[in-house]
Formats: sequence, structure tokens, C-alpha cells
Amino acid sequence: MAVTRRKLHEPSTSDQGSCEEVPKIKPIPTKRKISALFFFSLSAFIVLFLLYTTYQRHWRVNTIKSGLVNIEKDIALPQNKRILVGVGGCLDVFVRAADLLDALSVTPPPSIGDPPQYLNSLEDVLNEFLTFFVEGAAAERFVQSEELWLKIRAAALGLGPELKLGGNGPVIAKRMVEEGAEVLLAIQNEKIYRDRISREIKLPGETIDTEQDDYDLHIILEFDKGEKWGPYTASRGNRYIVHRDKHNPQLKGLAAVRSAVKEFNPHLVVLGGLQMLDTYPFTEDELNARLKEIGDFLSELPIETLVHFEMASFVNPKFLKRLTDVILPYSDSIGMNEQELPNLSSLIRTGNIVYISDSKIKVSKTMDDTRELLAILNELPRQKPLTRVHIHTLAYQAVFTLRDNKKWMSGITTAVKSSLTATRYVCGDESIDSTKIKMILDESFSSSAIPGSQRIPIIDSTPVSCWPDGPYEICLAPVLVCTQIKQTGGGGDNLTGVGLLYHLK
Repeated sequence: MAVTRRKLHEPSTSDQGSCEEVPKIKPIPTKRKISALFFFSLSAFIVLFLLYTTYQRHWRVNTIKSGLVNIEKDIALPQNKRILVGVGGCLDVFVRAADLLDALSVTPPPSIGDPPQYLNSLEDVLNEFLTFFVEGAAAERFVQSEELWLKIRAAALGLGPELKLGGNGPVIAKRMVEEGAEVLLAIQNEKIYRDRISREIKLPGETIDTEQDDYDLHIILEFDKGEKWGPYTASRGNRYIVHRDKHNPQLKGLAAVRSAVKEFNPHLVVLGGLQMLDTYPFTEDELNARLKEIGDFLSELPIETLVHFEMASFVNPKFLKRLTDVILPYSDSIGMNEQELPNLSSLIRTGNIVYISDSKIKVSKTMDDTRELLAILNELPRQKPLTRVHIHTLAYQAVFTLRDNKKWMSGITTAVKSSLTATRYVCGDESIDSTKIKMILDESFSSSAIPGSQRIPIIDSTPVSCWPDGPYEICLAPVLVCTQIKQTGGGGDNLTGVGLLYHLK
């Protein structure tokens, strides 16, 4: 039987009769192929780049944290140091700013008015609060109107916050005692304070029982970075504090401690909280008496006793000028944040203050402003040289220390301890969770804004940079900034206490 053979590609007659013609598929144009390939390649590159940079940031943060902690392990606490801390104290209540404003039944205004000189109405409070809120800046203000104060106080306490011991002096004292120092606190020895203060902190005189409501209260309105209130957004997490103190402006704590100073014989006196006198309605004679009391106290101290003045937020340039004229000639050391430095610098140079300053000042400008301030202050009549300045900012800790001195160690100790204390306190985490922190400072910085100035790298594994600068040594450590903030109020006082204590020889 004959077999008919056909080519494999040739359909049979039966196939031809039973199959429809298969449509031809058009090839993709070459340009579309290239475009699609480019798109997918670019997308893959972006994803990989983002993953790589995230890994790099996480690796860098971890390395810097380890570097700071490793340096900290070699820092020894000076033994048997006696510190007098003043002046005054209060009870603090911490509330969310938006919660208190809601409790006061106020709504966001369409625009922010000029900051008032005095707080006499809710409109005054709103204008000033929003001024600092949008800038992410801190402030502390006296409420002139008693009626307004009672309204704010009732609304704040109605939110059910816990009353905590506060004020610059008590917070610094608490931190120093925790670190092993012996501390005498310049505060009136009243039961309402004694019950809330560690028994390890010494108070002057015998404890007296006063009326339960006869205390100075500070209301701390806290807000986070990116927090919104109406059309307004906070550029940085911070706090706004209002009070109507009646005891602290009278310096009752300083009066109480003066008789105990000679016996206690402190190595260091820390003066903070003097912003309580700012905008207080003193008569001229009353203000003169308070300033004279401060001057007499300082003049009675032995010349070898170190004096540290901690700056704060001031709005009255005439008062600040008179205060600094009294205190700065006796000060061995000054502490300031990035808002207070330009404030004091402007006061010394021009007689005016900067009401609110940029919270993101470059390192180079901070260095130049501090150099200029040191030069001016050391040229003025002084009882002793200014040997130390501590600038504490959100992004870094910078310490200027006179190299030829017998009282302070290298600033590396202050820079490291203050940096880690700031992170631990604000994050509320002693171990510092690397997933909840970030770096703001770049990988290097300029030591001055003058063209051609030295550029100093931050070596991640040993992240503290120290260099000679004229008669001073400058040490700078980056701060690991919290991305999940637990608290801000009291952060500056904690790092100030630690920085001073570990700087002492």
C-alpha cells in the first residue's frame, strides 16, 4: 500500500477543512520595548537605591550610637563633689497643647497676630503660642492677668495630669544626685516640695507646712513635630510654658540657702530659673533689691567656687541686660541652647534680644557666635575668666573649654554624656532603640563660616570631634534625635546637670 508523505509544516486536507486561520501576532515596536525596559530598570534602581540608603542610614545611626556608648564606658564620675543648685522650684503639669486649647474652647485663628509683651487675654496666649508652635521653639511666660491664669489653671488641672516637682533647679539637682553628687537645693523647704524631692537632696532649714494650694504651678503645653492645630503645623517637637509664680520671683529659695552655703562649701554653684523674674510686675525698688540679692550672694562665694549660669527664654531686654551685668562677671561657665545663644549674643552686641530665632542654625554659625561672645565677655570687667561654654542643640552638643585651666576636664566628657542623656531622656529609653532615632547632623561640618575654614569630619565609630581653637578646646558630639518623642520638658536640665558634673576635675 502506498503511503503519502507530507511536510511536517503542511496541513492535511482534513486539517484544512476543519481549522480556521490563526491570526498573526504583531511584533512589539522596538521603541516600546526600550521604553518598557527603561521604566522597569529605573523602578528597580530606585527601589534598590532607597533600600540601600535606608540600610546606610540605619547602619550609620547604629555605628554612632555604639561609638558614643563605647566612649561613655571610659568616663569616670568625679568623686565627692558638692553642688549647690538654684534657684527656686515649682510643681509642673504636662498636657498636650491641643487638649488644653480644646478645654479652653478656643479655635485656631485665621492668622497669627504679633506676639504680645504681656499675657492678659486668651488671644494674647494664642498669638504667642502659635508663634513658637510653627517655629518649633520653646518659651516660658508669666501670665499677667490673674483671671486668665485661674481659667488656664482650672482647664489644665481638669485634664487630670499628675503634679510633678519641676523647675530648673529641682530637675538639675535630681539628675546630679542620681549620678552620685552631693546636692544642696536652693528652694524654700516646704512640705509640698519636700514630699516630692529625693531625701538624698539637701534642703536648707527645717521643713514647714504651708497651705496646700500655696505653690507655684507651671503648665507645660507639649507638641510634636508635624503636629497640626487648625491650619498650623509644628516644625519641631517642643513645649510652651505658662505660669504665674509668686514665690520664685521673690528669690525665697536663694534667701533660704545663703546661711547654709559656708558650711556646705560647694565645688560648683548652678544658677538657673531666673527667667521667673522676667516680665514679673516688680516695682523698680523691688527689682533692684532682687538683683542686689543675687549680686551679694555671688560676691560672698570663695573665688575658687565655680559658678555656672544657665540661660533661658527671656523677652525683656532691659531686665536681661541688668541680670547679666550682675551674674556674668562671676560666671566661670554658661549654658545655652540654639535659641538662647543668639539672644544673649544680640543683647551683648546691640542691647536688643532676638525674640525668636532659627532653630536650625548651622554648626559654623554657632561656632562663630560663641567665639564672638567669649571675646566680648572676656574683655569686659570680670571677677574671674569665663572658662567654659556649653551649647546644647537638637542636633549636637558643643563645649568650649579653656585649655589652660585647673577646674575642668576635656570637653569630650560633657559632649558625650550630654548627647546620650538628651537621647535617653527624650526617647524615654535608656538602651536607645536604633529604630526610633535618626541623625540630623551631616557627615562633616565647617568650624567657621569664614571661607576656607577647616572642615571637620564625623567619624562614625568615634563620633566626638575635638580641636584647639585659640585658647579654647572645642568638642562636638552629634545627638541621636528621637523620632518617637516621650517627653521634651526637662531635657535641657537633665543634660545640663550631667554635662557639668562629668566636666569637673
